[in-house]
Amino acid sequence: MRMLAVVLLLVLAGCGGGSDPAPKASPDAASATVKPTVAAPEGTPAPEALSRFRCAKDAKGTWTTSGYVSNPSKSKVTFQVTVYVGEASGAPESAKTRTVPDVAPGGSAKFSITKLPATQADAPCRVQVLAQR
Repeated sequence: MRMLAVVLLLVLAGCGGGSDPAPKASPDAASATVKPTVAAPEGTPAPEALSRFRCAKDAKGTWTTSGYVSNPSKSKVTFQVTVYVGEASGAPESAKTRTVPDVAPGGSAKFSITKLPATQADAPCRVQVLAQR
């Protein structure tokens, strides 16, 4: 008899749930979804391709960056360099991107990006380099 009572309690506890049903989505919920206005970057991360990277603010408070990307592969590579000045918050932020096309095998190319938007006066520079083959 005890065994039957224990089994009955376990079955009732498992089925009882006690939670409210999930609310149904309103028809307007889909229209509230925010779509990104900028395409996501495409390519393979290539931080090792970056050298002599410099990011600085001039006397007027304008941020500028420069550096080199090098191609150790045996075919031409186009690099996408994106720079953001500010703390990494995880939210969408303003950044600038420069495409460095057709870097020769074994070669390198200089890039520069001017007038970078900055979220803070003395924020760190963050850079992403992608190789697009």
